[in-house]
Amino acid sequence: MLIEALRAAGVAVDAPCGGKGTCGKCRVLVDGREELACQYGLTGPVTVRLPDAPDARILTSGYAAEMQADGENRYALAFDIGTTTVVCFLLDGGTGAVLSHATCLNPQSAYGADVISRIEHELAHKDGTLAGEVRRCLASLTREAAGKAGVEPGEITVAAVVGNTAMHHLLLGLDVQPLVVPPYMPAVREGMELAADFLPIAPDARLRVLPNIAGFVGADTVACMEAVDFDRLDELTLLVDIGTNGEMVLGDKHRRLACSTAAGPAFEGAKIQFGTRAAEGAIQHVALKGGEVVCSVIGGGRATGICGSGLLDALHALLLAGYVDGSGQLQPDNGPPERWTVFNNQPAFNLQDGVLLTQKDVREVQLAKAAIRAGIELMAQTLGRAVTDIDTVLLAGAFGSFLRPESACAIGMLPPELLNKVRPIGNAAGEGAKRCAVSQAAYRHSQELAGDTGFLELASLPSFQDCYVDMLSLCEEE
Repeated sequence: MLIEALRAAGVAVDAPCGGKGTCGKCRVLVDGREELACQYGLTGPVTVRLPDAPDARILTSGYAAEMQADGENRYALAFDIGTTTVVCFLLDGGTGAVLSHATCLNPQSAYGADVISRIEHELAHKDGTLAGEVRRCLASLTREAAGKAGVEPGEITVAAVVGNTAMHHLLLGLDVQPLVVPPYMPAVREGMELAADFLPIAPDARLRVLPNIAGFVGADTVACMEAVDFDRLDELTLLVDIGTNGEMVLGDKHRRLACSTAAGPAFEGAKIQFGTRAAEGAIQHVALKGGEVVCSVIGGGRATGICGSGLLDALHALLLAGYVDGSGQLQPDNGPPERWTVFNNQPAFNLQDGVLLTQKDVREVQLAKAAIRAGIELMAQTLGRAVTDIDTVLLAGAFGSFLRPESACAIGMLPPELLNKVRPIGNAAGEGAKRCAVSQAAYRHSQELAGDTGFLELASLPSFQDCYVDMLSLCEEE
C-alpha cells in the first residue's frame, strides 16, 4: 500500500484509524487524483502530493509546585511522550530552569491515533517499528533543543521520560500484550534507571523512566501528581488529563484512586468527521450569540475542521439553541434551514465554512464524555464520597487547558456542581518530568506516589455499565 511506502521513506501520513480505511484522513493526491494512502495499492511509479499540514498547537507550559534541583548534573533533559505530541525540555541541572524546548507530533500517529491501534500494530508485526519511530524522534528533539541553547549534547548527563503505559512500553521495547488482556496490567510498573544509549548525549548518561500505576494509567499521570505534590494536598482533589487516552485521579494526602477511560479519540478528532488537532483552521470555540451559533477559528481564517474544545462548545451551543435534545438527537426542524444538511444519510449542522457536526459526531462525544463522567462518579463512590465533596478540579494537558469548563459541565462531562472549582494546570506531565530530571529525590518521590495510589478497573465494576448509560444523556447548566 502507498502508506507503507511513504512510511518507509520517512513521510508521516495522518492515519487515525491505523490504515483500516475507515477515517478517510490519509487523503493524498496520486497523479492528480485524490486517494486514501492506506487503500491505494502501488503497481508502479506515481507522483504523490501531500496536503499542507498546519502547525499543531503543542502545549509546553504548565503549573508545578516549587522545583528543587539537586545540582548533580550540569544539563538534563525531560521528555513528555504523548500519544499525539512529544515535548522535549533542556534544563539547567543546577537551577531547573528551562534553557530551551522542542516539540513535534508523535510519528507513531501514522500507525493509528489511539494506543490500541498502535498496540495492535506492534503485536501484528513485532518488528520494533514503533520503538524506532519514537526513539529517532527523541534523538532529533534532543539535537534541536541543544542547538537552540548552544549546548553540546555530550554535556547532557541525565534524562527523564514520561508517557502513558503504551507509550512507555513501545519506547522501551517491552511486551505490550499484557495491556490488552485481563487483568490489563503493565509488563513493568516500577520506575527504572537505564542507559540512555539511543539519545545523542553523554555515553554514560542515565535515563530515568517514571513508574506506571496500572492498566492505562501510566507515568504521565504519575508525573502530573508529582508536579502538584498530590500526596500533600489537604483538599479532596480531582485530577483529569484528557488526551487520546483519559486518566483521572481522585483523592488527597490520605488516599488516592486512579482510573482510565477510552475517551480521547473523539476529542483528538480521530472519530469525528471533520475532527482535527488544535492547529490553524480548527474551530476552537463555539458560542450562542443573539440566538446565532458563532465559531472562533484558530488563526482567524477559513475553518477546515474542529478540535476537541470546539466540539464541547458546539454541543453546548446547540443544546442551548434547541438544535440537539437531551438524548443527543439533532433537531434539524429547528433553527435556520441554511445551517442544516444531510451527510452520509444523517442530519448535520453546518458550523462554518462547510465544517459539519454530524449525528454520528454527537454520539461519539456522548460516548467519550459518559466514560469520563462515569469514572468520576465511581471513583467518588469507591472512596465513600460524593462528587459535591470535591474541592478542586485540576485539568491537565492541552485539551484541559483550552476547553471551556462551562461547556464541559453543561453537557455533563464534568459534574455541573464543580464548575467553579475547575483550574487548568497545562502540561503538568512535562512539569513532573522536569522535576524528576533535575532531582533524584523527586524521582524517588514519584515512585512512592505511584506505589501508594490505588487503581480502579472500571470495566470490572458491576455498576459501571449502568452508570455509563446514565451519563450518556446531555444536561443543561444548573
